[in-house]
Amino acid sequence: MIYATRSVKGQAREENRDYADAVFDGVRGLFVIVDGTSKAGSGQLAQGLVQRLMDTYQSRVEQGSGDDTHELATQLIRSVLTDLHAPLFSELCGSTSYLVAVVANGLLTIAYEGDCGCGIVDARMGIEWITTPHCLANWKRDRSHRELACDPARNRITRSYKIGKAPDPEIVIRNALAGERLVFATDGFWADMSEAFQAEVLRTPEIAITDMDDDVTWIDVRL
Repeated sequence: MIYATRSVKGQAREENRDYADAVFDGVRGLFVIVDGTSKAGSGQLAQGLVQRLMDTYQSRVEQGSGDDTHELATQLIRSVLTDLHAPLFSELCGSTSYLVAVVANGLLTIAYEGDCGCGIVDARMGIEWITTPHCLANWKRDRSHRELACDPARNRITRSYKIGKAPDPEIVIRNALAGERLVFATDGFWADMSEAFQAEVLRTPEIAITDMDDDVTWIDVRL
């Protein structure tokens, strides 16, 4: 498994509220990507969630928790998100979209709330998105990412990690096939970049990105 992450601050804010981290321990890949909302404190919340989730998940695996089936991986992700909730919000405020993905034993398990997404990249760098954003523009759950990108209501997130509400991620599962390429991305990637530019940054990840309003973050994974 080979992976790379990149995050670029947009021009609309003074701070980058996107965060991402990834690790492959020889058995499993763990990928976390978050996008803090415009609410005060959301950048610090996003950063804290990524750091603590990565540490806690890996610690529980080391202590014997399993994640080699969809059911076990789902259970472990949910328990980590739930157990971190009270401690995080005793110190921090705000809200954030998040996506957690585990690749283990030939399986991909995704848990998410908000508008961070996962897509399958084809040979021509086209992306088939397999998650559906939780936003007002997609209340019927029937619109493509390209359609949502053109609707300002996509910025009204309907599910997120926030105070006063227990985490309730949507779960997406599928096989993780050898040779596949995955991309985990914030909405700055899938909505503010054209499909042609998405393909370009996947081909040349170090390319200059200088004219984006929103923060742009992605994790590129080759299985």
